Amino acid sequence: MAEPLHAAIVLIVLFIFSIISYKKKQLDFEGILIANIVGILIFLLGNTTDFFVIVFFFVAAALATVYARKKKPAKHEVRTTGNILGNSGTAILALAFEFPLGFFAAMAAALADTLSSEIGLLSKKKPVLITNFREVEPGTDGGITRLGLLASVIGAAAIASIHFILFQSIWLFAVLVISGFVGSIVDSIFGALFERKKMLNNAEVNFLGSMGGVAAALALTSIGLF
Repeated sequence: MAEPLHAAIVLIVLFIFSIISYKKKQLDFEGILIANIVGILIFLLGNTTDFFVIVFFFVAAALATVYARKKKPAKHEVRTTGNILGNSGTAILALAFEFPLGFFAAMAAALADTLSSEIGLLSKKKPVLITNFREVEPGTDGGITRLGLLASVIGAAAIASIHFILFQSIWLFAVLVISGFVGSIVDSIFGALFERKKMLNNAEVNFLGSMGGVAAALALTSIGLF
């Protein structure tokens, strides 16, 4: 009877999430629909824990956005289908290919990048472009700040902490923190090289950043460092 109960919990959470997202204008209608599909897919491919990990990601991302925009007001953009898929697509693929650590690595990279972008806006110093370290305007694709980099580590550590609570492995905790941070850096590099030149959009860059996080986790575990 556990599975029907878990399925019911997932559907209730998705319903509440949809209502709040609509009321707060965090997602457009299509975004809400895709978010529900993503949530159900993650539950079916993984488990209830994986589902709540991605719920945690979206809640943390939303709170970071609200906090950053209150401290430094800026026009709030409603998240769309592209944003949802860009941040969760790699995580879904990791579960589909039965790489659960990759799922956590993808989510660590996604949250690391999101916190880096949002909290980084609060930096008192101008960001520098990751490819040449020249100062750029806040919000520039590929721009990084010390505050943003610190926020990315915190974001990765947040997801890694959930994994640690579940599996009690300090080594895999380290893998996920490193992988999340690497994914955020990969996102910034692609942002500077391609998104800034309109060759890739934000969703595509987010997807590639998460892929970078998964690749880092695969590399670290494969070569036996952890």
